[in-house]
Amino acid sequence: MKNFSLLITLILIFISVNENYSQKRPDFRNISIREIKNRLTENLQQLDSEYLQNLSYKDYRMAREILIESFNLLRMIPDNGITISDEIKVLSNEEFAELCNNIKSESFESDKIYVIQLAAKYNWFTVSQLIELIELMNFSNDKIEVVKIIYPNVIDKYNSHLILNAFSHSSDKERVKNIINDFPDKQK
Repeated sequence: MKNFSLLITLILIFISVNENYSQKRPDFRNISIREIKNRLTENLQQLDSEYLQNLSYKDYRMAREILIESFNLLRMIPDNGITISDEIKVLSNEEFAELCNNIKSESFESDKIYVIQLAAKYNWFTVSQLIELIELMNFSNDKIEVVKIIYPNVIDKYNSHLILNAFSHSSDKERVKNIINDFPDKQK
């Protein structure tokens, strides 16, 4: 009898919780793309600030990379006829100089890459700024990684041919060409 009353109590609690959840669940059918993007951004920021901090360092770094990629993908989605280019904020010379100083202060290439990922999360760059960031790296793979991170946020892609001059090896130039060619052309 005791088990039966416990089972009934659990079922009633489940029904109550389910009804409360279904009543509080927002209707996403009539929401604008901009609102969806804002809610997703808020959710990702909440994940970052409240939950990622509790992970081990290794798991945090991996989760953070996924989070940064998610932010970048989210920024690529146009909303209600307003494209990303309408919301562009390019780093000023002073802000970019400060970013470069922050990158230079890091001892390890992986930490430099991480600072660049964070900067790319919220900012747009010019080709000349991308080239300066490439020059801050010591190794070819890291330079190419910088292109992968920053190129989606470059506003003057018509100057992309200048990026190739930042590389001396033909194999590196070929990898950069592939990154540039794989990026969707917004001018079509």
